[in-house]
Amino acid sequence: MNGRKTLFTGGMLGDAALGGASGHGVAHQLAEWINTANTTAYDKAIDSVYLSTHVGGSQLHHLLDGQHDIFGAFEASARALPNDTLWQELMGTAGHLGKDLFSVSGLPVVSLDPAGYASASSWLQEHLFIPKHWLGDLLQINGLELFAGVLSSAAVVVGCRQADVRQLAELASAGGLAGVLSANPIGLCAAVVALAMACKVQRAGDPALQQGLLVGAGTAGSVALAGAGLTALGLGGGLLPALGAVALSATLGMYVRRFLIRAVGGDGSSATSHERPHWRIPTPQELDRLARSLVESIPGPISPDISSAINARLSASV
Repeated sequence: MNGRKTLFTGGMLGDAALGGASGHGVAHQLAEWINTANTTAYDKAIDSVYLSTHVGGSQLHHLLDGQHDIFGAFEASARALPNDTLWQELMGTAGHLGKDLFSVSGLPVVSLDPAGYASASSWLQEHLFIPKHWLGDLLQINGLELFAGVLSSAAVVVGCRQADVRQLAELASAGGLAGVLSANPIGLCAAVVALAMACKVQRAGDPALQQGLLVGAGTAGSVALAGAGLTALGLGGGLLPALGAVALSATLGMYVRRFLIRAVGGDGSSATSHERPHWRIPTPQELDRLARSLVESIPGPISPDISSAINARLSASV
């Protein structure tokens, strides 16, 4: 049971951390390392449409040039050299798509016609207020989004096997928020599945669904804010600093999740009691105590200067 809880929590926090600003920094660093320049005939053949027309620009040509899905890329590789073997064509295709998977934009979920995409994206932006850049990101997936989606999907499997309403609701709100921030199609699908399963197994009168949604949203929101703050402070330059920002934001999310679970009542699993919590606005003194206890619970030494600055800020707020 503890192993399943660890997998669930790790999957939820990892998905939220990688979907934020610090995760975006990791994606940029991986792109610089892995998505290297085209050197082979297969690379140039697969990128030939973009190199000749520049359709979609640097962010959308994988989606719109018709040669970056598996079948389109292989067809282009097959035309690259006259006397190569099938194995060489397969390896050339895999090598190029592997590099492009770790570009910032990633590979397309499905290739689209440029005119059809332009028309559909304009309609969605005008009528549903969905930004074009977000839609383009949603229809492509990079290596980091794939990894985050696998983490989220693993957490969904754990929640479904345990039929735990609160855990599934947590994952639905946390994964949904992370999926929206990163435009991750796998994460969003996992969140929808988690919410559907939570609604299916919820008992009448059990507040676990609402509690889980609140805890998940608060956890993912804190992770996203921490990642954005750390990135703004310059902790996103370089792969190791970016990974450090991901780890720090996930750690903060773990502590925030514990506080939220205690605030709504219970131990993180669906309770048998049908009592609903009584919500009220906390007093400034209660907020002060909560903030102090959160700071004191963070592991590791805190320098006296930082500690005194935090205490002064907390004292000035009440």
